[in-house]
Amino acid sequence: MIALTFLLPANQAPAWEQIRCIAPINKGLAKHWHEAVYRPVLDPVSIPENSPQYQAALEAIERMNRNPSKFRYVFGGMDNGDGVSANNGESEIYMKDLGADSAKISAIEESDADYSPTCTATESDIIINTHYRMKRPPVDKNKLAFNYQKNHLFAYGGIDASAVSTIMHELGHSAGLQHEGDLLNLMGGNNLLVANGNVVEPYLGEDAASGLIALFGLAKNAEEDVTVSHWRYGNKLPARDGSMFSLHHRTRLFGANNEELSFACPYRHTDLDSLPIKDCPEPVYQVMKGQTVKLELTYENAGKTKDIEIIANYYLSSDNQIDETDRLLTTRTYIIKRDNKPSTFNTHLKIPKNIVSDKSYWLGCQIKLKRNLLKEYNENNNVTYLGVKIN
Repeated sequence: MIALTFLLPANQAPAWEQIRCIAPINKGLAKHWHEAVYRPVLDPVSIPENSPQYQAALEAIERMNRNPSKFRYVFGGMDNGDGVSANNGESEIYMKDLGADSAKISAIEESDADYSPTCTATESDIIINTHYRMKRPPVDKNKLAFNYQKNHLFAYGGIDASAVSTIMHELGHSAGLQHEGDLLNLMGGNNLLVANGNVVEPYLGEDAASGLIALFGLAKNAEEDVTVSHWRYGNKLPARDGSMFSLHHRTRLFGANNEELSFACPYRHTDLDSLPIKDCPEPVYQVMKGQTVKLELTYENAGKTKDIEIIANYYLSSDNQIDETDRLLTTRTYIIKRDNKPSTFNTHLKIPKNIVSDKSYWLGCQIKLKRNLLKEYNENNNVTYLGVKIN
């Protein structure tokens, strides 16, 4: 076991952006809340109690409420006594057909800040589109998955987007966070997910956490949250409102000379407008016994401590469910900074010689806080993998 310590470089400028109003009476003013709490009710007609949609909405609210800022997300119960609509005195989450012109929009957020002379929000509605119809077949199906099964999601070759991550994105808008196109983040256009085995974990991420802290301050009872992910920033894409989305790509495996290694099967980046991917939905790299490789992963700090020390254990596994029973390759110690931007970098690993040729394995990473007394509110986003096949 090798233990090394790295201090990851700080990024200079914040990437998160704040929503600004655009009406003539408030143009350019930053959206802000009268009080630092968002208390939405669910519409029982479009989101029946205990339905998958109901569970996804509550999960999203609960996950966002774990954020380290003073801004709170509190479930307000079930209510549509006066129907659902904008500017009716309460914040609502409901489902509605937004029409064919909005078929590529999974959900929207509408706030009364838009009509306030000071761009002050007292309510915010989240409308989940029941006509979310990206071109990926079947074309007549609403493409939101209200579960955590990886193979259902377009990011892993399936046909759907994650409803929980989608609602979390809109909850970010409710608080005042704008789209962000410059890095891997919740407020980009793709879902923010980490996977271990066949289950995904939607998470807040460093950029959104940093933005909420900047807008509302750090909560006294904030906890730690670190993440390791097999996703990285890929590119940006313009949104209809003039903001920018971020596109997320899978992390890679490199050789000793920094060349990306060859795929063992023909992997292509997922796209909701293309066909589902059955044969090679995730990247699998061809490697040799005894080869030194560089594993690229993304590490994030979305907790209360700006510079947090973590232990990263790297494994070789016979399946994609990484745990401490797998073969340990090496250990590293990193200091992950909460400086608004995720850290994507490479770790040198050596493929063992005493393994089976022509067999698939998975390189995995599991991280934990170095100081055992520190409390982390979510450890389900602390482990991930990348597939390899042995020559």
